[in-house]
Amino acid sequence: MNAKGWEDNTLTAHEQPNVGDGLYKNTSTSLVSKLKDLQKKTGFFYAIVHQSSNAVVITDSQRNILYVNKKFEEISGYTLSDVLGKNPRVLQSGKTPENTYQQMNMTLAQGYEWKGEFTNIHKDGHEYTEEAVITPIKDEVGKVVYYLAEKADITALKLAQNKIHSLAYQDSLTGLPNRMYFVEELKKLIHEFVSNRKKGFSVLFADLNRFKEINDTRGHLSGDIVLKEVASRFAEVVNNGDILARIGGDEFVFLHRHTSETSAPELAKRLSGNLQAPFFIDGHEHYIGVSIGSATYPADGDSVKQLLQCADIAMYHAKALKSLYSAYQSEMGTKRHREWNIARKLEKAADKNQFYLMYQPKVDIKTGRLIGAEALLRWQNPELGEVYPAEFIPVAEQSGQMFAMGQWVIRQVCCQLKQWELGGLRLAGRLAINLSIQQVEHPDFYDQLVAIIESAGVSPSQIELEVTESVLMTHPESTSETLTSLTKLGFTIAIDDFGTGYSSLAYLKKIQASILKIDKSFIKNITINADDKTIVKSVVEMAHNLGLRVVAEGVEHQSQADYLSLVECDMAQGFLYSYPLTAKGFALMLNTQVGNK
Repeated sequence: MNAKGWEDNTLTAHEQPNVGDGLYKNTSTSLVSKLKDLQKKTGFFYAIVHQSSNAVVITDSQRNILYVNKKFEEISGYTLSDVLGKNPRVLQSGKTPENTYQQMNMTLAQGYEWKGEFTNIHKDGHEYTEEAVITPIKDEVGKVVYYLAEKADITALKLAQNKIHSLAYQDSLTGLPNRMYFVEELKKLIHEFVSNRKKGFSVLFADLNRFKEINDTRGHLSGDIVLKEVASRFAEVVNNGDILARIGGDEFVFLHRHTSETSAPELAKRLSGNLQAPFFIDGHEHYIGVSIGSATYPADGDSVKQLLQCADIAMYHAKALKSLYSAYQSEMGTKRHREWNIARKLEKAADKNQFYLMYQPKVDIKTGRLIGAEALLRWQNPELGEVYPAEFIPVAEQSGQMFAMGQWVIRQVCCQLKQWELGGLRLAGRLAINLSIQQVEHPDFYDQLVAIIESAGVSPSQIELEVTESVLMTHPESTSETLTSLTKLGFTIAIDDFGTGYSSLAYLKKIQASILKIDKSFIKNITINADDKTIVKSVVEMAHNLGLRVVAEGVEHQSQADYLSLVECDMAQGFLYSYPLTAKGFALMLNTQVGNK
């Protein structure tokens, strides 16, 4: 094609903007002249621009619109006749930051190209986002005669980006910022304080009390309802500039920027106060408490990890003391950090299959024959190794995790009994389970226990429930009522560690206990200490007079067993007969009756 062919390749009659008097009857002659001149100069390129996939706007040096292409009309809803001679500001929605326009004007005034984003408004009223490149067009002497704006509609892209940002930085349940967002904001604040040598902001760590009970008894959907309501109530008391985030489960954190000696505890009090009103779930009232700990920058830590960790430790300190709030103190130190670490890892131990059961055989003292066992909870953590019950049970009690752990044990015991039964093995006696005060006092303990054994196909007569004297006497009336109801179903009740507490003999009869377990501290020196001999003999005689059977714990030597047999103690357990066994090992013992001496 020759040069003339290129020049003649202008818009067809259909595509050519009408430059007649009808279109421009309200437009100045000078603007019409400019547009005609522009068309003559651009020729073929004018045709390309008009059909471009990007919106194009051309203005004169005073920013009066001379031309818009078809894509502009499609994106904005405005035709050329709507905007001819007007300033592009007619598209403004008021949502574009003012500094965007200031930066644009400054750049263009210097004769440079500018790139940025606008939030504009369509002719029909809806908003859309454009990415724009505005270029000054200069004449032969360098004077700006036109401005060329090329714009792309990025509304869909921005929505997608916002969605991705929301997924990355927002908690999907409550709509609050999530852990990732909180950590990034905390990093920024630390950097700001380091750069400006500022001091004094706090991180508050809040953990809900009694939430897990709702989640376990009412279901996760009910738990989600509570979490959303808690988030809403917390948000009501957060100060301007502070950040509230949910970082997982029932844990919330606060970035308290303008902290003082009294502001953090005051914030904790307000947060707790907003939880005082009951939460209604399926027509039932539930009450939620909160334990809050705080750490201050830079006194308690100068990194994200240190601040969150110290605030978390302080929170567990508050929970252990059953108080609302605790500020981190250095004396919480190593021991408390160990407890904190155990508490954190305990929460997910069951889900990660880190718990397992061992079985301590129980034998008839006179025959040595296996007549039962006690299920013992054990915990193997990949990082902490084997953590002994003497260490993790108190932590679980302090952090309110005993109910969940106890229910896990009950389910596993029932499943194991059924497995042995299906394998042709049936325990002559009972399998004993230790109960905590948190289980016995839980309003749904009875119903859940019954549901578990019915689901597993196990009879209550196969299970012995062990409670310590401290459990029995914490709330004697309600506890005895629950235990009495369980005995009526066929469960056997045993009083564990007898002699170490202050139980009332009246309650032993009231709850229809069947067994007393003499604590190993009395058995240890039974062959050499006259007082221990007398105590054990008296307990056995008293128990028999009350119609109870007696189990001696911690029997390790034959001489101890001989004396217990002499005073007619009924049963014993301890290393003399067997160390705790795995389910497989106990099944072997059960099958062969190794304990029959």
